[in-house]
Amino acid sequence: MSEHKILPRTPGTRRVALFGGMALAVALMSACGSRAPAPTQMDLGPATAWPQQAPLARRVELQAVTAPETLQGTGIVYRLSDSDPYARRVYRDSRWAAPLPVLVGARLRQQIARAPVAPGADPAQAISVSLELEECVQSFSGTARSEVLVRVMATAEDGSQRAFDRTELAGGNAEGAVKATAAAVDALGPEIAAWAATRSPRSPQARGRR
Repeated sequence: MSEHKILPRTPGTRRVALFGGMALAVALMSACGSRAPAPTQMDLGPATAWPQQAPLARRVELQAVTAPETLQGTGIVYRLSDSDPYARRVYRDSRWAAPLPVLVGARLRQQIARAPVAPGADPAQAISVSLELEECVQSFSGTARSEVLVRVMATAEDGSQRAFDRTELAGGNAEGAVKATAAAVDALGPEIAAWAATRSPRSPQARGRR
């Protein structure tokens, strides 16, 4: 049986191995460096205080907040109204921390829960209202000029409906869109609650038959 000999590495083979290792390390570092940073997670911030001198005729309970498929994701949507008004785009580096209907519902519930009830009203009696978030989009009319439109359809438990919308200036980036969305939701909350409080709640027996 012939003995297997291990040949010593020559300077040339050592240089090849060294350069190969360096190239692999550079490739790995480049791959790591090329990874895009994770998008910033955005929400609507803390709920604002209820407006002074705005008690409700009765207590309002916000139920479901639904939305069409175009608003069920976490993308912050914008539109270039000045150059491409038919395309809906989303920011690459910023995302909603949760689907927008979830964020809007949570913020409105916090806000409406702080609403005082008018003197003489029964604080135990409440009316339920549901919302459909029909639109929330930032529309650019220029490089740094935009506005956010928030539109909802409210349905009270007596079946009556009313549309509400609000537009806020939003600047030229995702942060501006988020702040404008929060401001629009904060402005709509008291309007929706005041309208719902004027509706007639169902009797306990009728609620039990739903």
